[in-house]
Amino acid sequence: MKKIHTFLLVAAMLSAATAVAQIPNEYTIAPWHGFSESAVTYSLDDLTSNQLPVAIPLFDKYGVKVSLNVVTTWVKPDEWPKLKAVAKSGHEVTSHTVNHKNMAQLSASEFELECKESKRIITQYTGAECITLVYPYCASAHKEISAKYYISARCCSKHIEPHTPADMFDISSVGVGTESDVNTAEEFNKWVDDGVAQKGWCTFLIHGIDDDGGYSPIKSSELEKHLAYVAKNPQKFWVATFAQISKYIIERDALTIRETKKSNKITVTVDCKAKTPLTALDEPVTISRQLPQGCSTAKTNAKNAVVSGGKITFDVVPGKTYKINCK
Repeated sequence: MKKIHTFLLVAAMLSAATAVAQIPNEYTIAPWHGFSESAVTYSLDDLTSNQLPVAIPLFDKYGVKVSLNVVTTWVKPDEWPKLKAVAKSGHEVTSHTVNHKNMAQLSASEFELECKESKRIITQYTGAECITLVYPYCASAHKEISAKYYISARCCSKHIEPHTPADMFDISSVGVGTESDVNTAEEFNKWVDDGVAQKGWCTFLIHGIDDDGGYSPIKSSELEKHLAYVAKNPQKFWVATFAQISKYIIERDALTIRETKKSNKITVTVDCKAKTPLTALDEPVTISRQLPQGCSTAKTNAKNAVVSGGKITFDVVPGKTYKINCK
């Protein structure tokens, strides 16, 4: 019972499902960044031989940042500098454990060592934070331990996650490639379109690329056609790493907004009720505010500000203060 109680306490700090946003009536928080209709993540397991030389340049071509989930004992020495460069460019390099064991078959101490050491090694060699976990064989277990080291974890239940997932340590993904029924651009597109219909989060689980010998390979040509489709519809799809979307959910559902008004100037203070020592909750969250009566336009010091339809829309980060000047 003690382990379960500990997990619930940690999950209460992190899970968007347990947090309650506090915002004035004039404000709306975007379900997904930029008021996109859905979220999409490309999650690449095992660092197969074509992921760095073929897949990453392809994703870069379309401005897509992905999550590379590495098994630390499988990474070759000359691959760590490449992973460091990839992480520096905005992709996520994160934990697929140390030894790729079935985590459900491990003792609590063995499970914790896999989590702790994988996180330490990835951080050491990439210089980037490692805050998400991918369970080998999709076998989730010991979630109270996962929550000590990560803010979320991925399995492969093959469904679209809702706007607020029920469990941040059991996030679903959709397998692709020859061992699945997602092999063509059209099949990829159907899944992301379903994500839009459900206003949810679609995560693709990718292993082999072309003929690199990896499990369940997908043709890069089909992947490219799909990425072109997604790129043409930015208002439908917010594409980001697993860590980015996890942070957004946690922040979004625990965001607090306070404002003070003086004449035509509004001061907006943003914070987040969710707290975690694992990472800074600094993912930009998109919000909008109705323009006050008599205000036809406005300016702000916030990023990505747009005035349209009687509203001003902009990005905020918890812990920051923003100014709106009405005209």
